[in-house]
Amino acid sequence: MGRGFLRGFFKENKDNRLTGSLQEIIDKILSRKLSDIKISSFLVFLKYHRSPYTFGKAIDVLRSKVEKVDLFLPDSVEVGYPYPMKEKSPYFMIASAVVLSLLPKSEIKAVFHGDNTGRSSTKDIFDYLGITLLTNEDSENMLKNLNIGFFNRALFLPSLSDLNGLREELNIKDLFSYTERFVNPVSSMYHVTGSGSLNVEFYKEILRDRYKRFGIVVGGGEFPDVVGRSKLIICTDEILKQYDIEIDDFRLEKKFSSKDHADFLTDLLGKKLPQYEKYLFINGAVLLLVRGFTDSIEEGYKITQDLFYSYDFSQILRNIQRYSDYLNYKNIYEI
Repeated sequence: MGRGFLRGFFKENKDNRLTGSLQEIIDKILSRKLSDIKISSFLVFLKYHRSPYTFGKAIDVLRSKVEKVDLFLPDSVEVGYPYPMKEKSPYFMIASAVVLSLLPKSEIKAVFHGDNTGRSSTKDIFDYLGITLLTNEDSENMLKNLNIGFFNRALFLPSLSDLNGLREELNIKDLFSYTERFVNPVSSMYHVTGSGSLNVEFYKEILRDRYKRFGIVVGGGEFPDVVGRSKLIICTDEILKQYDIEIDDFRLEKKFSSKDHADFLTDLLGKKLPQYEKYLFINGAVLLLVRGFTDSIEEGYKITQDLFYSYDFSQILRNIQRYSDYLNYKNIYEI
């Protein structure tokens, strides 16, 4: 599907016609220059015409529309959570990022992002954790000073957020469902995402020219958390490494709500759930491997474990929440 592959798919007058190169059409969609029916038709069409080329072009357009922050943090690690919330296991990588934020030289600066939608989403968990900021600048401030940051897509990529309602009505996994997790406002050069075994080559193809180093966790669906026996594939320009991760499968009897997720993470960081700490440590190891800070699962596991037992992370989480409150308070009252 090269340049102009959709020419003639729809023919109408000027701005409302679905013609031109793929990039031009995606730009028209994000600029709302097409009717909802044409946008819907395009997204449904691409659901069945998926290719690394197509999705790579979509990422290019999305990145061109991101409202960048002044801070350039290429050494940050972007954690690619799908925006719809998962319900059958916790977000262990959030807890791991909080722990690794205290590494002495700030080797891990974890970037998360998401959006509020009509359904429960990853952002809702950060809302319940009390880590929700009102501006991109405040999220940047938190990332710079506390080594962990959550960016609201409605602020840094509003043109895509404006399509939320339409996309939910379609109820399909569309072009943006696969690409939005690879777009953030701080230009991270490191990334970790999750993939089913059938999509590994697909993700390798669309990510290899976009990040200096990235990791794909295979075994947890589209989520990057290690919650059972998995494979971690690390890709760079020169090498490809694979790590086999042997850990008991996490079992959850009920579905987690956003509040359940937040309570679980709070209790885990407060050392109230020792039986689940091994998952925190293994996900910390994944972040360290993706960043290139360690060479083995075992080394990363021990670094995360030692750090976890050295500090009161319930207090660290409260400090993050208070800093978030301070930034929001300052932002409101300076207006």
